Amino acid sequence: MSMKYTLRLAKPDDAEKLLEIYAPFVISSDRTLSDVSFEYEVPSVEEFTERIKNISAHYPYIVCEHDGRLLGYVYAHPYMQRAAYQWGAAVTIYLAPEGQGHGLGKVMYTALEALLRLQGIVVTYACITASNEHSVKMHEACGYKIIGTFNNTGFKHGHWLDMVLMEKVIAEHPKQPELIKKIGELPSETVTAVLKEASARLQ
Repeated sequence: MSMKYTLRLAKPDDAEKLLEIYAPFVISSDRTLSDVSFEYEVPSVEEFTERIKNISAHYPYIVCEHDGRLLGYVYAHPYMQRAAYQWGAAVTIYLAPEGQGHGLGKVMYTALEALLRLQGIVVTYACITASNEHSVKMHEACGYKIIGTFNNTGFKHGHWLDMVLMEKVIAEHPKQPELIKKIGELPSETVTAVLKEASARLQ
């Protein structure tokens, strides 16, 4: 396409636009869409802003911008709180309708994983509503494998939902790992280079 795609780190000011992407996955009348998130209500802009700030203090939170519009976002966060779990991270991705079906998710995950490896993360996990076959297939295309199912673990729209847990090993497990780095501890030029390289794949 003629317009430029740009992957960059999210800013608190992105909250309102990112909420426009996220809201249908919470409250759409189409249950195949709104069963994706286990939230019942769309968070406020203020709450979502705080989520961006809190996540970005430790992990990559990446958005894709095209012609001034945000098409999607992906981020990592702890999947368990105990210190011994720090070398693993949970990953989350949401794409606007116009951002789906063009390989954007795979490119965004590639950039996310590259930054996570620099932080010291060795394995990533995605927890997905089992009925969300599109997301499961996308994650499989990105190298994730289903390693378990949480049966009837969430209740929404009058029915119980299963969740599948998917895993991807993104780096070798060192015998004696160093403590993971925060995203802000990585050289800014390195982060910029990773995002620039990923952006170039979308042009």
